[in-house]
Amino acid sequence: MPAHAQTVGNIRGKVIDERGGALPGASVKIKGTNKGVSTSTTGDFQLNDLKPGSYVISVFYMGFDPVETNIELQAGQTLVRNIKLTGSTIGLKGVTVSAVIEGQQKALNQQRNADNIKQVISADLMSRFPDLNVAESLQRLPGVTIGREQGEGSTVQLRGTPGGYTNININGEQIMGTQEEGQRNAQLDLIPANVLSSMEVIKTLTPDLDGDAIAGAINLKTPTAISMKPQLSVDLGGGYNQLRNKANGTGNISVGRRFAATEALPNGKLGITVTGSYYKTNNGYDEINAQQWQLKDFEDGKGTIYFPTDIRLVYLENERTRMGATTTIDYSFNPTTSIVANVTFNSLDNDATRYRKRTRMQTSRTEFADGVYTTPRGRGYNEVLDRQMDNNNLNMSLEGETMLGKVKLDGGIFFTTSRFDQEAYAYNYVTGNVPMTISEISGDYIQATGETDPKNNASLYTYNTIEANNFTTEGRNFVARLNMTLPYKIGSNYASFKMGVKTKRMHNKRFRPVSSTFVANYAGAAEDGSLNNFRGDEEVSADFLDNNLSFGLGVNKAATMNFYANNPGMFNTSTNLTQVSIDSYFYDAIENVTAGYVMNRIQFNKFMLLGGLRVERTGVDYDAKLVNQDADGNLTSSVPVNSKYSYTKFLPNLQGKYDIAKNTVMRGAVSFGYSRPNFNDLVPSRVISILNATLTDGNPDLEPAFATNYDISIEQYLSNLGILSVGAFYKNVEKFQYNSVITLTGNEFPGADAYPDYLYYKTYNGDVAKVLGVELNAQTNLTFLPGVLKGISVYANYTYTHSRADAQNRKNLRLPGQADHTANGSLSYTLKGFTLQGNLNYNGAYTATLGTDDASDVVRAARYQLDVNASYRINKRMTIYAEGVNLTNQPQVEYFGERSRIYSKTFYDFSVRAGFKYRY
Repeated sequence: MPAHAQTVGNIRGKVIDERGGALPGASVKIKGTNKGVSTSTTGDFQLNDLKPGSYVISVFYMGFDPVETNIELQAGQTLVRNIKLTGSTIGLKGVTVSAVIEGQQKALNQQRNADNIKQVISADLMSRFPDLNVAESLQRLPGVTIGREQGEGSTVQLRGTPGGYTNININGEQIMGTQEEGQRNAQLDLIPANVLSSMEVIKTLTPDLDGDAIAGAINLKTPTAISMKPQLSVDLGGGYNQLRNKANGTGNISVGRRFAATEALPNGKLGITVTGSYYKTNNGYDEINAQQWQLKDFEDGKGTIYFPTDIRLVYLENERTRMGATTTIDYSFNPTTSIVANVTFNSLDNDATRYRKRTRMQTSRTEFADGVYTTPRGRGYNEVLDRQMDNNNLNMSLEGETMLGKVKLDGGIFFTTSRFDQEAYAYNYVTGNVPMTISEISGDYIQATGETDPKNNASLYTYNTIEANNFTTEGRNFVARLNMTLPYKIGSNYASFKMGVKTKRMHNKRFRPVSSTFVANYAGAAEDGSLNNFRGDEEVSADFLDNNLSFGLGVNKAATMNFYANNPGMFNTSTNLTQVSIDSYFYDAIENVTAGYVMNRIQFNKFMLLGGLRVERTGVDYDAKLVNQDADGNLTSSVPVNSKYSYTKFLPNLQGKYDIAKNTVMRGAVSFGYSRPNFNDLVPSRVISILNATLTDGNPDLEPAFATNYDISIEQYLSNLGILSVGAFYKNVEKFQYNSVITLTGNEFPGADAYPDYLYYKTYNGDVAKVLGVELNAQTNLTFLPGVLKGISVYANYTYTHSRADAQNRKNLRLPGQADHTANGSLSYTLKGFTLQGNLNYNGAYTATLGTDDASDVVRAARYQLDVNASYRINKRMTIYAEGVNLTNQPQVEYFGERSRIYSKTFYDFSVRAGFKYRY
């Protein structure tokens, strides 16, 4: 043993409540000094490099009475001591401490003692809202905007930046995205909130965190056993979805315990916790969309206007099953050496049937007279889609820490793999050329009709094509990291120096399976393929789109599929189109990242200063295929292409924290970060759609966006377990990525003359985008009110974001994905075990896709959602609850440039659940 280790000692332990539960974020200090730490999510703390002698350990945790404990430390000793706190009556007198307040308590204490700017949601706080997955829980925090899929929150954007600018981590390491379009950000509807112990939204990164996250990082933490007593939690519930009149059900269980306590390790050597979650629902959505608008002058004196050439009605019914499980085993060899192993698995399966109708009016052949738009050559499409989507994610990690003298070493290895499989078969019926009219092209419920009734006249339709849209996306990330922390003193000020190295290999791949990918055209007799032989429901949904339209005649799914299976000779498989579909979709991307950092933290009485430098070097290797077709859509070449290069980023970082008063904290930070482009934008591929007259190119010359970030905040923590805070941020983002859309003239690239007037999609680097924002947050329990009014609690936040960007010869654009306003409001009331809560979430409008000008931008309209939940605590172990989501049936709306031009409108309707929770 080194001589120094024989002369110094360490104090370790756990801060717990009266029931033995862990208290994360507690402040643990040595009285009379500025040496201190905050407890981890499991309530653990460690004070290292202490000379032998007598110490007074002071522990502070909002909502509990402060405690001082006398410690006698021997030379070379690592003393383990649990510290129990008692709930405070100050500020909460006469109030029942419910799960609502307990959740606030844990989250605020962790946030209060953090070195950087972040928000925390504890498991108890998650359960305060009727949120089933991670994305929906995160939407309650300031500066968070979510995207929706199948009516549930799915993707997350922070502070008005694109989704790819935010890292999604489990236990500190990034999970890979598997979205169809190659986006880096993972879909969070995959992960149930019930399998986590807490979530962190980290808005200012420290040097020991990955630097490729301009917006910040979201860290999902899995639970660890905390008590020598068995801990059991069970949640069972069922409910109803209004839109499809179907049931839903959920079940969650968590068990954990610590074992093998010794005198040196009173918390036990071994901890095991297992958590599982299951949710099944039958849901769906109704949608109208018009996603192709073309310019034309109809010579009516109004000049050139946009005309909706393709209008679609969509009715989807879906069986959704989400499962999650996590197991954590930790073992302490001695008071200074321990390991933690975790396995987390999540899966999300969607089995859907989609009915879709399309009316296409060729803009070039459409005329306007007497207030009506008419075309002699319109077309109708009636189709059914059978689709299964299986999305899963597996994370495995092994972490450990030990002491070598006064030096702390910690590290670990991590492996995460994600996979998304889709098997989808679209069966399509089409009319010949039929006359169509449309009288109103403004509004949300535009329709093309005609005397021949192209919407419902089955005799007009003939079996047309079958397209197998099957694909797989895979993402893997292997990480190894090692950190060293050295405590020291500068005068009377305690400090720590930390350095570390990390390597990670990220692999993302997308492909279509050769054996099950095809495009087949019907070649049989017209009378055999008539839709009259495959009629489905005469009215798929009479209350379609919230009773604003009827869907009309549907396709018989079983008869349609059986006809193809029993008559394969009536269909011609297009080898050409099949090969184009396979080759143009493929990419295989590998990124190897090597990183190192140094970081120093000094505590000057009330002021903490943290500074450091992180360096990351990235080597990339991308494979794809460059596909070319002739004007008739025939494959002319498919050439394998490869792109390799590397780059290095230097990321300085400076952060400060000042305790203005006991419960008033001011923070500031200057940091640098970058974000890599999406895989699909980077790979050197080409995708051509003859039907839609579009051509999409990858761009291997894309560079990562690089940002300089400035942050400041002031936080006032209230004695009644509340907070009032205001924060501001500014981001200067260079070389941000944006999607360009132009009309080809023939000289844009070699061979472009084969695609005249095609829309050409490609992603480029913009110049500079500037993002400025203000975040306001208020959480308080109104315990100062008289009598029964003491049980009122308020939770509210608001974020204003403004951006300016230059791209595609356009100036002062709003950065795509940036909403000016986002807000949350929650009002709850608790009395003698009963709690009633109303929750309002608001997402402002933002640009979803950047067009060639303002008139062709796709904008997602502002949306609010009202949720309500109630619970009654029968006793200390049993609670019953009920909750309702999206009670006002708010649709999701996107429009094309102007609100009068609908792009899509989707209804999900409301759902309700009820059940019970048991805690032991």
